Amino acid sequence: MKKETRKKLEEIAGRYAKHGVTLTDCINIYNSGLANQISEESAVIGLRLALSHHFNEQEYFTSEDVAVITGETVEEVNKRIEDNKEELMNNGSIVEVSSPIPDLFN
Repeated sequence: MKKETRKKLEEIAGRYAKHGVTLTDCINIYNSGLANQISEESAVIGLRLALSHHFNEQEYFTSEDVAVITGETVEEVNKRIEDNKEELMNNGSIVEVSSPIPDLFN
C-alpha cells in the first residue's frame, strides 16, 4: 500500500473513530474494494462513501472524486452538476452517488 493511501486511511479512521471504526477496519474495507477490481483511488472514495452512509455522517466529494467513480471527465461531472443544480439544491444535496462496493455492511 502506498504511503499516501495509508495516510488517507488513517485520516478516515480518525474521523470515524467515534463510531468504533479502526484503521484495520478501513484497511479491510479498502482491500475489499481492491478485491472487487476497483482502482485504489476508487477504493478510498468507496470507503468514505460507505462509512458516511452507514453512520449517517456528512462527507463531501469533489468533482474529481465523482469522476473517478463514474468514469466521466471532471468537465462532464461539472456540466451534469450545473445542468441539475436547481434540482440538487432543492434536494439539499450537491451530488449523490452509490457505493462501488456492494453489500459492504451486510
